[in-house]
Amino acid sequence: MTEQDLPALSIADLQALLRRREVSPREVIDVLRARIEGVDEEIGAYLSLDMEAAKKEAEQANVNLPLGGVPVAIKDIINVMGQPCTCGSKILQGYRATYNATVIRKLRAAGAIPFGKTNLDEFAMGSSTENSAMTTTRNPWDLSRVPGGSSGGSAAAVAADEAFAALGSDTGGSIRQPAALSGIVGFKPTYGRVSRFGLVAFASSLDQVGPLTKTVRDVALIMNAIAGHDPQDTTALNEPVPDYAAKLGNDLRGVRLGLPKEYLIEGIDAQVKAAINAAVKQMSSLGAEIVEVSLPATEYAIAVYYILATAEASANLARFDGVRYGYRAENPRDMLDLYGRTREEGFGPEVKRRIILGTYVLSSGYYDAYYLRAQKVRELIRQDFAKAFGEVDALISPTSPVPAFKLGERVADPL
Repeated sequence: MTEQDLPALSIADLQALLRRREVSPREVIDVLRARIEGVDEEIGAYLSLDMEAAKKEAEQANVNLPLGGVPVAIKDIINVMGQPCTCGSKILQGYRATYNATVIRKLRAAGAIPFGKTNLDEFAMGSSTENSAMTTTRNPWDLSRVPGGSSGGSAAAVAADEAFAALGSDTGGSIRQPAALSGIVGFKPTYGRVSRFGLVAFASSLDQVGPLTKTVRDVALIMNAIAGHDPQDTTALNEPVPDYAAKLGNDLRGVRLGLPKEYLIEGIDAQVKAAINAAVKQMSSLGAEIVEVSLPATEYAIAVYYILATAEASANLARFDGVRYGYRAENPRDMLDLYGRTREEGFGPEVKRRIILGTYVLSSGYYDAYYLRAQKVRELIRQDFAKAFGEVDALISPTSPVPAFKLGERVADPL
């Protein structure tokens, strides 16, 4: 094993080397830094690095812990004390986190080393990472294409071997979609399974922190570390955490998998459809029973999402006003002018669109027609899934209807 090969390893393989003392945690940090310096100028996965702090942590690392000595990249919407937390936005320029998110504390307790913050669509609002106010992130497999979003920096870092694993956040696909478009594994946990404390809120009833990794086993190792109850997050589930790696490697005999008929419809790219069909064939060969199921409210899901998520965003982002931290408009005439110009100058176009839409659907005369109705339809969608999971153990679905698209291809029309 050469130093050049090291960054391509999975967490599980890296751990084996660390525990056999064939490489030290400090050497891992040095090799990873060299890899980032060699390729990230082209890819643009990272917004900031704290390698000096990472070296100090590496020197104290206990490699016998579950993630001992493993460096993990962090989406720049999760607070790591002393490091920037820009959320990909001009409005948080200069801000450094004053505390650690619960997932950061849990990663460190498991021995992992958070070392760098990755790029994202501003406040996690987007599907390509092109909405970042900071830099452009490119897909490592084809630099002319997007890595997906909003956790595009995390996905690109893992895919380009600039990180062994990364944390992202997912509100409406922001872990799953960039993982798919970048050819890695992404996992959005059940809401409440992982604490949101220290995750900057976009839509509080939907946001969730989760891992992006090179293998399914690595997802399990990260989830074993970060899942669990947290008294600082009132929405965190107070349930025992299973061993996510316990059943890996088994066949699928006795497992029923649902194929929703509403998901494989006109408009899905032929390559995506072929990949799904190949996956169905593979799972069937491993013993799974494939069953067609129906999720009839699917056609309303996007509309419901864009009402509820934007409504929550308009409330959550009201706190960014230029008073205590971050960007502040110069020479305001009065407090109202300070608020207005700070937000006008600090937020990007996509964030403004969503704040305006969210404020509209919550406004007098429209609350019942939009927000309240969307909540009712959300419950119908939930009931569809509950019924489906009464029949099957899991669902098979394309993550994205299309492969990674070209940079700039979809920015002109927000729809």
